[in-house]
Amino acid sequence: MKTCPHCHNENPVDFSYCRYCGNALNGVPENKPKSIWKRLPAWVWIILIVGGIAALILTLIGSFIAIATMEGVASIVILICGIVGFGVIPLRRPDRAGSFARAIGLSFFALMGATVDQTGNFLYNKPIEMCFCHDGTSLTRDIDVTNPIPGQTNITQDYTCYDSTGKAAKTINIFAVLGIRFVEYVILGYLLIALRQVRWRIKNNR
Repeated sequence: MKTCPHCHNENPVDFSYCRYCGNALNGVPENKPKSIWKRLPAWVWIILIVGGIAALILTLIGSFIAIATMEGVASIVILICGIVGFGVIPLRRPDRAGSFARAIGLSFFALMGATVDQTGNFLYNKPIEMCFCHDGTSLTRDIDVTNPIPGQTNITQDYTCYDSTGKAAKTINIFAVLGIRFVEYVILGYLLIALRQVRWRIKNNR
């Protein structure tokens, strides 16, 4: 459509003269349709902004609860961080970092894994069961949620060995769990470094 500069009425693009006032439309630019975002009224923007903020807050809270309570969620997140951080995907050239620099990278990765991935998963929790649960007992992980003061929620992990009758035989100290988790993530870090080197050799031997 073209807007007549004389009467400000709209005319089809192929018109040379305004159908309302007869003014020449030569050289009048075609009206570009307004973006749908520019046509939204203010009350719709208010709903979108408030809804977006609420969705962001709920996502953050939900992510925290999932990482702190659901087995395997934090393991996947940390594994993805390790794959990217150690240069497996996307593939980076294996560096010749000194042992000290590599120790710093592995220590940071393992500390992050041990502190964030307290829930672990079936595979990561098996070494804990093998080290601390004896005499036919098996490991069970649970969470303790407390609200010491209004507005504060504390979530702690409870690792306990139970016998065949369902009786608690031993409660494992969380610091022992963190120690084993730290060692597991150091091993995982070395595996990711080795995987990067293997991928690099395969790529450059083609």
